[in-house]
Amino acid sequence: MDPDAARDSAEYVRLLRLRREAAGVSYRQLALRARQCARSLPPSTVATMLNRSTLPSRDLVATYIRACGGTDAEVAAWLATRTRIAMSANTWHQSPPGVARMRGPSSATMSIEPVLPRQLPPATANLVGRRHRIAELDAAIIGPGPGLIVVTGAPGVGKTALAVHWAHRVSPRFPDGQFYVDLRGCSPCASSATQVALVQLLVALGVPAGRIPADEQQAVGLFRSVVADRRVLLLLDGAVSAEQVRLLRPGGPGTCTVVTSRDSLVGLAVHDNGRLVEVPPLAQRHAVQLLSQIAGERRVAAELEAAGVLVELCDRLPLALRIAAVGLGSGTAAPLADLVARMRANGPLAALALHSDPEAGLEACFAPSYHRLDNASKRVFRLLGALPAAGVTALAAATALSEAVGYAQTALCRLADVHLVTRLDDNRYLMPHLLREYARQLAVGPSPIARGPESAGGGPPGRMFVLEGAGNS
Repeated sequence: MDPDAARDSAEYVRLLRLRREAAGVSYRQLALRARQCARSLPPSTVATMLNRSTLPSRDLVATYIRACGGTDAEVAAWLATRTRIAMSANTWHQSPPGVARMRGPSSATMSIEPVLPRQLPPATANLVGRRHRIAELDAAIIGPGPGLIVVTGAPGVGKTALAVHWAHRVSPRFPDGQFYVDLRGCSPCASSATQVALVQLLVALGVPAGRIPADEQQAVGLFRSVVADRRVLLLLDGAVSAEQVRLLRPGGPGTCTVVTSRDSLVGLAVHDNGRLVEVPPLAQRHAVQLLSQIAGERRVAAELEAAGVLVELCDRLPLALRIAAVGLGSGTAAPLADLVARMRANGPLAALALHSDPEAGLEACFAPSYHRLDNASKRVFRLLGALPAAGVTALAAATALSEAVGYAQTALCRLADVHLVTRLDDNRYLMPHLLREYARQLAVGPSPIARGPESAGGGPPGRMFVLEGAGNS
């Protein structure tokens, strides 16, 4: 099924219908396949999409094609065609120098000034506690050559908020454009995002969607050629690999590429002269300050002790603090101490659950990091939810799993690389409180830690038990 055959939105939707028929799947089967990839695709949404002649959203198309069994390349092709059709709705005609003409559906024309790419999302209004990290980012763009910065840290720590805030701050240094690309590091469609990003970047630079090369390397070469002599800033949000960044990074001396990722992406520092900026949880005073800004200064000042406990239960993560503060705001009479009591009684994840919008909650934030792990790292991650909170060594983890120490050490190093645990100086690995609760939830069920079909290799099943003093073993 070639989506490029579509010439308008009605034909595009018709081909989407044919794609499902060719796959031989029902609406309910589509919904089930989407759920298996942690996405939502209700039958009613699919029915509405396929019975209209308007273009569906990019996310809906990507999820639908993948649920139909489409590959990464096929998803990228469908999205590229969608971009072309959307662009053709308003056809641009070249006018005298410095002026572009747009012909709308009424065939009336109007002259407008060319638009430089200004794609940065709105900056967070209440960014606190990041002065030192901003200074690190400032230092990274001093000197000749293309800049490369990797902003890395745990899920929910505020990497994107910091990167967007800083990008707005330095945008005058990049007068030829600021680009933003969501690489969907938290999405099951992340692997197809690179091809989609190239289309997005080239279209923003004025290249007609129909003239963008289908070959990835040719599209990369075209993008770098177009921006070679320009001073541009590129923000790649949610990268999942160093190779993904290398493909999209422009090479001109006046460019700067800022990357956010849960993975440390140390290869970019080793081979590409990238500057790693690690974002830690907020200091306690800054965490209380953020809580005050959202929930109200008077309210927090009246319960400073409870506020101090609350920010620690939230692991001083900006996302968790914002969820807690918004929850407090919904009941102005409820004191902070009540929320602290609920978090202690029911667990922080349950107390901070967003039932009306689960995709914006903590579990939705943590889940993609877990699902991207290899099988050994998943086993160790679940195990850490049951072992002592003071930290665990590779020996303790290996003993609990009936595995070799090297097996546990490799998995723990991987968990540290993606910021799901913290490596301490005494060779212990510590998992933050919220992630430990999430790991415990994953471990609920029959023999969740034991070796099962997802585990690599043979050998006897592991035994699940807690070691006394495992934090010091």
